[in-house]
Amino acid sequence: MKNTLKGYLIGVLSTVLLLGSVAYAANTKTIEAFYNNIKIYVDGVKIEPKDATGKTVEPFIYNGTTYLPVRAVGEAIGKTVAWDGATQSVYLGGKPGDVQYLLDVCPPYQHNYWCETYTTTNGKSFLMGGKKYTNGFVLDNDSWNSGEIYFNLDAKYKNIILNLGPIDGVGVSDGAVVGFYVDGKLIKEYTFQYGDLPRKVTIPVNYGMQLKVVHTEDRDGAIGAGNITVE
Repeated sequence: MKNTLKGYLIGVLSTVLLLGSVAYAANTKTIEAFYNNIKIYVDGVKIEPKDATGKTVEPFIYNGTTYLPVRAVGEAIGKTVAWDGATQSVYLGGKPGDVQYLLDVCPPYQHNYWCETYTTTNGKSFLMGGKKYTNGFVLDNDSWNSGEIYFNLDAKYKNIILNLGPIDGVGVSDGAVVGFYVDGKLIKEYTFQYGDLPRKVTIPVNYGMQLKVVHTEDRDGAIGAGNITVE
C-alpha cells in the first residue's frame, strides 16, 4: 500500500532510522512511504508499536529504509525515550550529563538481614566521614554473618562509581573487608581500619550480569556505599 506522509523524520538507532511521535512544523516536506504490515520483534517477541498517547503507529519504508517508531522500539529494549524540542534531539536512555544512581535504575533484587538500602525518595540517610548520604546502602554484620547485597545489572553498565567507607558512630574493627563480585568473580576488594574516611572507588563491572557486594570482618561493624552512580 502506497501512501503520502507529511512530517519530519527523526532518530537513529544502530543502522535503522526511527520515526518519533513528535509534531514539528518547520522544514516539512512531502514523501512517498510504503506501508506493508511491517512487524517488529525484539528478542523474538512481537511488539505492538504505540505512540505516547497509546495510539498504534505503523512502521513504513521510504527510499529503501525502514522507519520504526522510536518510542516503542526504545522502550521495548529497555531504554527511556525523551524529546528535547530546544535542541531537536531524541534521547534513548540517559541524556549527556545525566547522573544515574544505581539504586534508582537498578534496585537490588536480594539482600540479607545485614543490609539496608537508601534512596532519595525514602527519606533515610547515613553518615560517612561527617557527610550525609541519601542514596546507597549500608552493609552491617556480626561475628557469624556477613552483609550481602545483589544487583541484576542486565549487562547495561561499564563502571559503577561510589563512595565507600565506615559508617559514622558505628565504625568497623581493623581489617574490615568489602568485596565486589561480578558474575561470581572477585573484581575489587577494599580493607578499612577504624576511623578511616570514605574513599571514592570505581568498580569495572564491564557489562556483567550480576553484582554482589559482601562485607566481612571478625566483629560487628558497618560499611556504607554512598552516591553510587553508573556509566
